[in-house]
Amino acid sequence: MSIIKLLNKKLDRTIFTTPSHNQKAYFSKNLQEFYKNDMSEYVGYDNLSCPKSAILMAQGKIGDILGAKQSFFVTQGATTAMLAAMKAIINPGDRILAARNCHKCVFNGLILTAGIVDWFMPETNEQWGIYTEINTEKLDKTLAMNNYKAFILTSPTYEGVNSDIEKISQICKKHNTYLIVDEAHGALYGFNSKLPKNAISQGADISINSLHKTAGGLNQTAILNVGYNIKNMDIELFQQSLNLFHTTSPSYPLLSNIEACITYLFSYKADKDISNLISEIEKFKKELKRFGIEFFEAPNHDVTKILLKKQGISGGELSESLFDEFQIEDELNNNTASLFLTGIGTTKNKLDKLKSALKKIKTNESFEPELNEFQPHPLVKLQPVDTFNRDYMYINKNKSLFKISNRLLMPYPPGIGILYPGEAIQEWHLKYLSEDVDVICS
Repeated sequence: MSIIKLLNKKLDRTIFTTPSHNQKAYFSKNLQEFYKNDMSEYVGYDNLSCPKSAILMAQGKIGDILGAKQSFFVTQGATTAMLAAMKAIINPGDRILAARNCHKCVFNGLILTAGIVDWFMPETNEQWGIYTEINTEKLDKTLAMNNYKAFILTSPTYEGVNSDIEKISQICKKHNTYLIVDEAHGALYGFNSKLPKNAISQGADISINSLHKTAGGLNQTAILNVGYNIKNMDIELFQQSLNLFHTTSPSYPLLSNIEACITYLFSYKADKDISNLISEIEKFKKELKRFGIEFFEAPNHDVTKILLKKQGISGGELSESLFDEFQIEDELNNNTASLFLTGIGTTKNKLDKLKSALKKIKTNESFEPELNEFQPHPLVKLQPVDTFNRDYMYINKNKSLFKISNRLLMPYPPGIGILYPGEAIQEWHLKYLSEDVDVICS
């Protein structure tokens, strides 16, 4: 029986357990449908920390759809999935290679696992101000230099650039290195021929999907996938790792939402819906190119991530004008470009509203955009685990050069750190720091 069918069964009993609301929204009537499905581990129901019936069957079905040896439902977001994946793989002292454009949860995972990190810098595009793909030749040489337990990367990037996961998987296997792919923004992959295959089907050992970003799922719905080719790993270890981070009171509405979301994506209707969305985006781009709008396009780019720039205005100014004049909010922006995410739920009307606004935004013919800058290669002085709960002191920014930072410096979105605790403050960082900086005491 699926989770959805289980929740649709009438609960014909008197409950004196948690939750106490008795499936009624006493003070939030507009949430009654959510409350109706907010169950607990009642007799005959399943338990996320040790699934044996409905949850186990649902995870098996979704794993088959995604091509995974095992898929695990996560109700606390892709962050929890990443922490669990890292805990299952990494032991204290293991050396890890991680792409620098990874989400901050990777840094947090290094604190929790006591892994030793080397940062790998992905390729960049200065004109668009974005990180792009992983250079596979450079990766091969880097992995040959050390005995790395795992390589962690983000693909697609926030802006939709995909690395060659199949080639990267082959390189990692050559060096006996586990491949963990943060595929949070690629939950639609594998469900339409105009989008890339998912990371698991390309040979990744572990992948993580975030369903709320593009796939239409509720916030906090995510999946941790383990591939068939993973070696010397007990699958049960992933369940144990998830149990370290997951609440013991998981949300049944979120669990059923995960099942329903992937079941929908596997349908003919979803394939058609995604094709229609891509068709509308292509029409959107074609018309706007005649109005001074330029789009980021590349063979390895996800078309559902609309990264654009308009001549005569910066990405930040474009974002402000869209919000102030048209109440349109972008996902993020930089000196030159703005990013607009689309996915399940993006309608033609939404695209038309954005298209109309972009045509009307005023520009300055004499405007010269500033080139985007990228952070320098980090100077790691202390490993992440050695920075947690350390004594620190405040000093003036002007005296902080090459001191060891105790502060995480990170724009959000996209949640990519440009200075982590334990790293030396370089001259490039100074413009982003406040007058008083907290540094780790030596």
